[in-house]
Amino acid sequence: MSKLAEINGFSQGVGGVYQAGSALREFNYSDGEQSEAKLYQILSTANDLSSDSSELQSEIYDWPTQYHLSSARANLLRPLNLGRVKRVLELGCGCGSITRYLGEQGDIQVDSIEGSPTRAGLAALRCKDLPNVSISTANFNDIELPENYYDLVLFVGVIEYAGRFSKRETDEEALADLLALGKKATKADGVVVVAIENRLGLKYLLGASEDHYAIPYVGIDNYQQSTGIRTYSYKEWQRHASAFNAVQFMFPFPDYKVPSAIIKDLNSDVAQLLEGHKSRDYISAFDAGANEHRIWGGMAQAGTLAEHANSFLIGLSDDQERLDRLCDFSAESYPILPLNYEIPEFSVNCESIVESDHKLQLHLNAQITQLQSHSDNLQEKVDLMSNSIGWRLLSIVRRVFGKTTF
Repeated sequence: MSKLAEINGFSQGVGGVYQAGSALREFNYSDGEQSEAKLYQILSTANDLSSDSSELQSEIYDWPTQYHLSSARANLLRPLNLGRVKRVLELGCGCGSITRYLGEQGDIQVDSIEGSPTRAGLAALRCKDLPNVSISTANFNDIELPENYYDLVLFVGVIEYAGRFSKRETDEEALADLLALGKKATKADGVVVVAIENRLGLKYLLGASEDHYAIPYVGIDNYQQSTGIRTYSYKEWQRHASAFNAVQFMFPFPDYKVPSAIIKDLNSDVAQLLEGHKSRDYISAFDAGANEHRIWGGMAQAGTLAEHANSFLIGLSDDQERLDRLCDFSAESYPILPLNYEIPEFSVNCESIVESDHKLQLHLNAQITQLQSHSDNLQEKVDLMSNSIGWRLLSIVRRVFGKTTF
């Protein structure tokens, strides 16, 4: 039994998930019963549950299965130097994709907590052959965490929900509570790592849907109608991170969910490194264009890429040396995995534009020809009148009497 389960009096239930003997505060979060039932079917029959399982990769047929089964999920942590990490606390483990990767890293003891009992069960199923992984289900605002115990505490896709599952009055207060919770659980030289979207990310500025509200520009407008779910900008994170002595920003591309590149040092090579790494809207059709990497390169040169990256991977610690050791890389890129399903595309049909332009040109040419014909006919009439006897007599009278009208 893990120390986390021990100090909270958790007992191991069906599927190996540790839980409290009595019901705690309700925690409603789900991808939907149908999606979770399908995940259970896939995970319970799979032979290879590893973080880079090609078997699981072949089972991807939509966005939920990609998020939970893609080996690209683990790319988020692959660049980190976990060599001296012995104990990890994962707060909000979902269905266990990141948990699985952590459990495969040598002798690391992994304690993971998930608020949803169903998702915790799926995480336990994903890690069933890893004795060094312990899965518990609870709202981590309601339980006691071991103090000064972990080398690494992870919040992956969790911090944005702080206000939703907290009794605090504001989202920012709930965020501060979670960061304080993570800091309290780490050793003096431990590190807290946060992965989260950037509300001012490039794709959101270009009109992509806010991931949690499914509406464009909600985050850019600073969540005027917040439901307790909120992401933060680069400058806002600099303020929230002030509770720690050291902070390291890293930038997953195209985002933290299924990253194919992680960049720490922003330099002139960014455009070349990110060629082919395309931003996605996971709700609606979106396409930033084939030259999106050039936008990132231009931002890097202008010094604004940090402010407009789609997501952040943030290391927080009171020990700068330990943080530097964990993040001892410059940039890492991974293969962009093909999908087994089609995603909505937002693109301009060049053929239709050419066809429409051709029709417009034909119409304009016809109008010009018609106007030219009217002009020619008018000129012929003028020539005919000016050569007539009556017109010549009228011209003589006007010259003699100096009159222009009668």
